[in-house]
Amino acid sequence: MSDLSITDLMFAYGAWVNDDQTSLECKSPSLMLMKSAPKQCADAVKQPSKRVVAHITDDEALAVDRAMKLLRERHLVLYHVVRYYFIYNWTVLDIAVDYLTVLEYGNESKKKLSSYHTKPLLTEGMGFISGALARDTA
Repeated sequence: MSDLSITDLMFAYGAWVNDDQTSLECKSPSLMLMKSAPKQCADAVKQPSKRVVAHITDDEALAVDRAMKLLRERHLVLYHVVRYYFIYNWTVLDIAVDYLTVLEYGNESKKKLSSYHTKPLLTEGMGFISGALARDTA
């Protein structure tokens, strides 16, 4: 495995997942043009800031992908927290308010969770990924 820290590895994995600049599945030039056009989601208010990430190989990214699959099977909430943070570039406060608050209190509640609830879950999820990767390479 690479000599990156688990945080750098996860950010590189998120960039690898979001990289859809290949045109291998396009059957026509117009379809390739449509797929490469900027996408604007209704939920996206602002564009996420671009982060400079390290390069990882496809084999390394697939190892992280296997670890993410294992995390999804064992701890679904941790999987969603890690996925929202590293792949969808949500902040810890966005995860707390938009995801964890709904799980804890439901949609109708006026209570909101803070980022202090998200950080331990994110750390635990990254630790699980790190342990799964260490087990995979051993």
